[in-house]
Amino acid sequence: MRKQWGFWAAGGALLIAVGGGWFAAGPEAIDAPPAPGRDAVAAAITPSPEARSAEAPAAPDALLTSDLISVFDKVLTEAQADSKATLMARAPALLAKYLREDWRVRALGLLERYIDLQEALQAMQPPTPGNPANLRRSLQAREALRRQYFAPEEIEGLFGEQIRQDSFMVEKMELLANAALTPEQRAAALAQSEQAWLSPEQREVRKESVAHVDVMRQTEALDARGASPQERFAARSEAYGYEVARGLATLDQETQEWNARLDRYASASETEQAQLRETLFNDTERLRLSGALAMRSAAASKPARQGG
Repeated sequence: MRKQWGFWAAGGALLIAVGGGWFAAGPEAIDAPPAPGRDAVAAAITPSPEARSAEAPAAPDALLTSDLISVFDKVLTEAQADSKATLMARAPALLAKYLREDWRVRALGLLERYIDLQEALQAMQPPTPGNPANLRRSLQAREALRRQYFAPEEIEGLFGEQIRQDSFMVEKMELLANAALTPEQRAAALAQSEQAWLSPEQREVRKESVAHVDVMRQTEALDARGASPQERFAARSEAYGYEVARGLATLDQETQEWNARLDRYASASETEQAQLRETLFNDTERLRLSGALAMRSAAASKPARQGG
């Protein structure tokens, strides 16, 4: 029976799959076709850190970065190998596509250890969703495995960013689960944790992601109470500023127009739908038409299922 090696393609993915939606799933994660205007909304809006800093090399090695992990994941995907021997035989030519010549021999050795690490990680028990203590133990076991295959400076360069993101997320989960904290204490502790674990770039990404969620929540609240366009603009302008409010108003109009076309198409006969498909929707919209109708159908059936 052929051994499957496809799991390596996700080797650089974040360990945490719960409570961390703002992190990417991997180096080249592909989203499903977005709902109308999603991009417009986005555009509108372990060891202690001190100990790890002390261990970091004074002059960072240019090869040892998270970008190299992305290269490794591409190589593992493109190799289409069913054994480690075959993969390593094909790896030099694939690495040559992404790395300069004087890095390739060293990178090949790192790749082989990375493969061994990923295989060892597959044997680990996945963490229990929503259990901070179990998740922290899983992260500690993951770090112990890394130390078996890589030197401290290699771990810092290749995995440091991921380790800090994971550490922040588990600390956040612990703080959210701590019923002894007041809301003010929890907010202060979360801000301190974010400052300690995340780089300025990571904090900016998180800020934008949280802002996106806030906008979506406010929009849901405005929809629920049937707010008028004027009320929606006033609320958004107060929260996010005039330009954001104007962009979201345009998004509302686009979404309303899209839903009107979907309504017309869904209520038509099968014969009429064939014609409307060509006249109401462009090439890109036709590709996601079936998915949009399925989502509407699923959303409409939810109350009935819950009530039954």
